[in-house]
Amino acid sequence: MEACGRRQGGVGGLMRSGCYLRAVEEADKELLFEWTNDEETRRQSFSQEPVTWEEHTAWFARTRDNEACRHFILMVSGNGHESAGQECAAGVLRLVRDGVRGGNSGAYRISYSIAPAHRGHGYGTVILELAKAWMIAECPDCMEIYGEVKAGNAASIRCFERAGYERAADGMPFGTEDGGMPFFCFHVDLTSERILYFRADGGEKTGIGHLMRCFTIADACREKGMQAVFVAAEAEAGVMACKRGYPCRVLNTDHRNMDAELPRLMPVLRDCAPIVLDSYFLTEQYVNALRENGHPVVWMDDLAEQGFAVDIRINYNLYAEKTGHIPHIRQSDDSRDIRHHDKAGGCIHLYGPSYAPVRRSFWKKETPVREQLMTVLVMTGGSDPLGAAMFFSRLLIKLLPDAELLVVLGPYAERKEELRAYAKQEKKIEVIEGCSDLSDVMRRCDLAVTAAGSTIYELCASGLPTIVYYMADNQRMGAEAFARRTGAVNLGDFRSDSFQTEAPKKLEAALLRYIAASERRNLSRRMNVLVDGKGAERIAEKIRELAHAPSLYSDV
Repeated sequence: MEACGRRQGGVGGLMRSGCYLRAVEEADKELLFEWTNDEETRRQSFSQEPVTWEEHTAWFARTRDNEACRHFILMVSGNGHESAGQECAAGVLRLVRDGVRGGNSGAYRISYSIAPAHRGHGYGTVILELAKAWMIAECPDCMEIYGEVKAGNAASIRCFERAGYERAADGMPFGTEDGGMPFFCFHVDLTSERILYFRADGGEKTGIGHLMRCFTIADACREKGMQAVFVAAEAEAGVMACKRGYPCRVLNTDHRNMDAELPRLMPVLRDCAPIVLDSYFLTEQYVNALRENGHPVVWMDDLAEQGFAVDIRINYNLYAEKTGHIPHIRQSDDSRDIRHHDKAGGCIHLYGPSYAPVRRSFWKKETPVREQLMTVLVMTGGSDPLGAAMFFSRLLIKLLPDAELLVVLGPYAERKEELRAYAKQEKKIEVIEGCSDLSDVMRRCDLAVTAAGSTIYELCASGLPTIVYYMADNQRMGAEAFARRTGAVNLGDFRSDSFQTEAPKKLEAALLRYIAASERRNLSRRMNVLVDGKGAERIAEKIRELAHAPSLYSDV
């Protein structure tokens, strides 16, 4: 199994992938008692006396029962000194509503502590940055977060500053406490934060493509200073969002009946914050309700079957510029930006693969295409109900007996045991599971055989020569457009009765062609021209502009 955890992002005000908050549980009581009585923790606390177990137990019970308190554990995974893919508790965060501060009933006082074994790795900044996003999601009434730090606690002062909290204007100790001990006050005004919501679902039934691309866009928006919050119908998507470092409000609704969730959705959203909608079950009523409540709407439009009045409409598919489903479009001064103006006011259309949201790790490095075709990557997407991974593994072992196969299994792939057993038999097969970032895997390979899902855009950005097939209706147009625009081989519909007999012949012919490094090199260049990897940044910039302007449809 491939270990593919990677460190992403920094700690200077940016959250790291693999860090998230979860609610404190009863099982955490003993661990928190140990952290509370750590020597350094007590030294930096305003009250330095050791805490007894009885005192801690009573405090823990009060905290959990207090509706005005939010109590979290910082979880970290695969960052720096931790083993890749393994999660562990690294800190504790507590926020308590304080209506006394300046008469602001929406003020919450923050306190935190990093576990002794995890200090010195930037997690103090991370937990304070995460606190902002989680409170925006969890507590719509939270307008301000403030914390008090002893003047001699230089490490914590740096953490607050790096996380974007403001210190008292005079730069001197804000007050005194505990017998004249000076301290600084830091605060952040959440009403001035640029907030952005993503409404998307993901899981075994719905797949994970919608969530994954929204995560990539959210990462780019976060780098531009926006606080991203996810909203989903079911808990499965909420878990995935949290593990990517984003809070998620789970509505506990049916993702196929979005109109019915509106009464639960509206109280979750902060005033006038933009929302990105990524679902095949949107309705005009749903979109209109958001606009009427002042929320600019960004629509991830794949199907292009009907039009809604929105502020930004995104279709980054390879075939988007050929669909013609939007009348009277005209090219703007920016060659990547197609705008459409109609009677309703105006809508920004972001069409074509230059807007494909691809993580930075997939951006092509200047690595030349190798002369020999030695390693082939096989991918089927999040699920594999028809056994494509096994089919191509057997076929490629026969056609390329000297090559190594890297076979990626999605989280919901079926027949996993059969493929694992086959891989033990055929030593040249490596099965890769649980890998959220395949960029390093792609760089090990000379050719890919993949289903025509969103992975195509990552392959284009990384420049890995690719052969495609499709096994869903919404993949057909992508496979055909990819072959048309790059000259790549499209093996066709895996579901068809003729595929089992015709595809082996097509694949054999394609391999004979791509044995030549010159053919793979030419295909790599054509793919990389389509997707340069900066699509998420372009989308984020448009959303950032939208967050500072009234909705284009606010008067409708």
